[in-house]
Amino acid sequence: MVGKSRSGLANDRRAYGCNRNCPITPICPSLTNVSLANIATFDVVEGWLLNGNTTLLVCDVLEIPAGQILLPNGFTLTNNGTINVTGHLRNVGGVTDTSTITINNGTINVFSTGSIAVSISAFGALATFTNNGILNNNGDIFCQTFGVINNTSSGRINNNSANEGGTGGFRLNPRGTFNNSGVFINNTGATITLTSAFDYKGIIYNNNGGTITNNGIINNAGTINNADGSSTCGVGTLTNTGTIINTGTIGTACPP
Repeated sequence: MVGKSRSGLANDRRAYGCNRNCPITPICPSLTNVSLANIATFDVVEGWLLNGNTTLLVCDVLEIPAGQILLPNGFTLTNNGTINVTGHLRNVGGVTDTSTITINNGTINVFSTGSIAVSISAFGALATFTNNGILNNNGDIFCQTFGVINNTSSGRINNNSANEGGTGGFRLNPRGTFNNSGVFINNTGATITLTSAFDYKGIIYNNNGGTITNNGIINNAGTINNADGSSTCGVGTLTNTGTIINTGTIGTACPP
């Protein structure tokens, strides 16, 4: 009797010692380097302006070199591969009323000279950065006024950087919002900074199973809402093996 043949998928699982429930990690036969010139047009004032809605594939690697700026500029940038940021990714609303969206399903590495900024444009267009993958910060992540950063249930942010002289670390301007339902690790020596001005505050919503592990310092002049499970958005966990300088507010509210 002829035996049943195994699929390539089954053979892959057996080779890696996995059972049928193990995750499937795409294997790239080779990496494809994507240059800024492949996806954007250079403007001498603004930097590299994304040409349109752009998706990087699993095997794609995009380098944003030191001193260079990439602006999605009212379009959607979706990363399924790797983006290495030694320059600047300015996720700012477009020059019209179009909003800008960056979605990370892969890996983004922000190096010591690099930064990601998320904010409203001068024309009132909003910007959103959503992390469904891995975001490693060794530089500066700055959620500016009306910017929104989402770390979803499948997302992980590793913050290894400190705010020194008003730059670096993970920072929230007044009216900047960080929604966390994934994993955020603030490592030893790193900082999370929430600022305020008048009645406006930088706000963190940690809920729906989100975890913020603070092994560094949280400078809270804003509001950290760590939901306690009594409301519809579910519980969040804020562990404090580091330090919270609490001149702001610790609450339990859900996102609006």
